[in-house]
Amino acid sequence: MTYLTKDEFVKDLGFNDVTDFDKLSKRAEIAINLYTQGIYQRYIDFETEADYRKSAVKLAMGFQIAYLDSSGIMTADDKQTMTSVSIGRTKIDYGTQHRISAGQQFNLCLDAENALKQAGFSLIVGVDYDR
Repeated sequence: MTYLTKDEFVKDLGFNDVTDFDKLSKRAEIAINLYTQGIYQRYIDFETEADYRKSAVKLAMGFQIAYLDSSGIMTADDKQTMTSVSIGRTKIDYGTQHRISAGQQFNLCLDAENALKQAGFSLIVGVDYDR
């Protein structure tokens, strides 16, 4: 399933063009599907979804593709094992802190996670009742 086309990424959302859009888009889609627990793979048709939720998913895809392109961090393991990352003149030193958001478990960037949360998505874990 394609949530975002290259034209939408560049023209509609205003992100800079990336060299390997298809590869990055697939990685971004995996992270979003994991975060949303596959809601569009199993339960809801993305094309008939409410416009504000489709827009949030498209925006999250855009943020995630840009993040993957600029950071080079492709897996959650990469993010967990690194101590710092440099993007341009900005350096983020993680030190020994290991507090991460729900989305970062799936290598979802914070901007993408915020876009999804704004539309009502969050990592919701099923409740198991044991009596």
